[in-house]
Amino acid sequence: MNKKEKELKNPNQLIELMGLLWRTKKVAFFSMWVLVFFILVAIFADVLAPQKMIDGALKSDLIHAAEPPSLEHLFGTDDMGIDLLSYMIYGARTSVVLGISATVISTLLSLVLGVTSAVIGGKFDLILQRFIDAWQCIPGMLIMLIMMSILGSGMLQMIIVMSIPPGIAGSRMIRSTAISVKDSGYCNMSRMLGGKNVWRMVHHVVPNILPIILMNLANSLGGVIMMEATLNFLGFGVQVGTPSWGYILTAQGRTKMYTAPWIGLAPGIAITIMVFAAAMFSDGMRDILDPRLKGGMGSFSREKIRKQVAKYLKKREKQNLANN
Repeated sequence: MNKKEKELKNPNQLIELMGLLWRTKKVAFFSMWVLVFFILVAIFADVLAPQKMIDGALKSDLIHAAEPPSLEHLFGTDDMGIDLLSYMIYGARTSVVLGISATVISTLLSLVLGVTSAVIGGKFDLILQRFIDAWQCIPGMLIMLIMMSILGSGMLQMIIVMSIPPGIAGSRMIRSTAISVKDSGYCNMSRMLGGKNVWRMVHHVVPNILPIILMNLANSLGGVIMMEATLNFLGFGVQVGTPSWGYILTAQGRTKMYTAPWIGLAPGIAITIMVFAAAMFSDGMRDILDPRLKGGMGSFSREKIRKQVAKYLKKREKQNLANN
């Protein structure tokens, strides 16, 4: 086993990556933990929510409808008297599951289409790219609305609808990056030695475009969450009664903007924070994993350059003193 293989199998590699993220990209590091926080809230919603769900629904209390934030209800209540803090915690489960599921499926679809098209090439690449060109001529929101009208509302339907259009459109960027790797010397040598297309995809192309894949993955998360809110606004969202940030924002937050602004404020802030955290984490991971984009200055930062210059000048000074 050579040195490179040992490095790839080093169990501390993830810890070193997190340490590098903390030292060089603190905003991205904190953004990562913001995303982890939302995921943990979604997982432990039943434990964290002050008001528990009964038979899949939160209990309404019309006597306390549209009450402002108080010690009893920290985020206030909505039009039906439901505690907004509990609604937001359970809504995180819906929004986070939708966001992560749709983002992962969309990225995998982009990866399969882009890498397959780049490696196989020829008529397959030509036909597939003309199909993608035609697909991108149609507005993405129109495609999603048509698909939602056919499939109906629901969690699974929204995951499918929010995965396919972005996945097909995003394959173009993956393909262009994969082509540059496919035409490299080591990849051509693998083909000359008898390496099949699948072997080259798995062992050469995909590992070398991993920064682009991760960047696409993190960038898509924010877009998917915004997409869910948009579909809810247009009436093609989750089923009525299912807590969702996008649903409460568009169903009540929009109509109660002036009379009960806290109803729309909580989901709006949550969506904004999660989208911003996903974008910042994406940029930080891209700068670390892609050697061409490390701080925009190659592998050297300004501080590192100053240290190298000071070290060189000190060495020259010692040499001059020794010669004299």
